[in-house]
Amino acid sequence: MKTFEDKINSLIGQPYNKHTAHCWDLVEFLIPFAPKAEGVAQSLRVSVKHFDRELKKHNLNEILNEKDFENKDIIVMGKDGIFYHAGVYYDGGVVHAQEGGATYTPLDMIKKMYSDFKGLRV
Repeated sequence: MKTFEDKINSLIGQPYNKHTAHCWDLVEFLIPFAPKAEGVAQSLRVSVKHFDRELKKHNLNEILNEKDFENKDIIVMGKDGIFYHAGVYYDGGVVHAQEGGATYTPLDMIKKMYSDFKGLRV
């Protein structure tokens, strides 16, 4: 069975097509017990309010302080109060899907790329 690190290594640099996959697919691959994409992925693009309602259905706990993030926490990201992207926290950064492929981005860069982000724990 693949470890969490093995799964991350198998993803980095792999092509990603936003028309055939969703960033939440990456979350589900890395965290098999994460909520399934049907409701969560749709609500990611709606609004913070709708997304928060959807998350409450799945008993995800919000991590208020980024210093408390742990490997395998889900990180949702967005701008102007709308969360539209997700990834998984790992060793000070986030593994997430971008146009060029799955990538690892340090948390300091995530903060520059997205004005809004938060951690969630299953």
